[in-house]
Amino acid sequence: MQGLRRALDALYLAGGVAGAIAIVAIGALVLVQVLGRQAGFHVPGADDLTAYAVAASATLPLAYTFRHAAHIRVDIVIGRFSGRSRHALELLVLAIASAVALLFAYACLDTLIDSWTFGEVAQGMLAVPIWIPQIPLVFGSALFALALVDDLVVAASGGEPSYRRAAERSAQERAAEEV
Repeated sequence: MQGLRRALDALYLAGGVAGAIAIVAIGALVLVQVLGRQAGFHVPGADDLTAYAVAASATLPLAYTFRHAAHIRVDIVIGRFSGRSRHALELLVLAIASAVALLFAYACLDTLIDSWTFGEVAQGMLAVPIWIPQIPLVFGSALFALALVDDLVVAASGGEPSYRRAAERSAQERAAEEV
């Protein structure tokens, strides 16, 4: 079981790192465009590549940030419960979130398969087969769905979900810093 946990955590980390690389790519592309304007040359397709990197940076790190309690969670309802009722409500919310994320991942994959099948090409400056920039979207959404299902299984088996452990740890770290 430890090996599976390490593998999943490595996979979530890989998504986070890939998202960070996409953000660096956005900055580099914008910098090249700005410097290009100053030097009098245009970088064809830079806008298209930036848009692809933005999509990648939005989806690839979803699982990693979820597992580290960096998503905004509203505990207005769940926070009012405790004990078994809170646990049951938390399982319900995780099950619904997992189902929605799985549907989103399926829709992304289905769109990628359609793009591949029909040979769709981007309409921008670069004639890129559109399924290529869709790969990070599929990977990121599937990884996020996996992270949700992972926490659902952990919570259903009586364990503590990752986001709760991470939130408690960061609260303890903040308290230690204030002292």
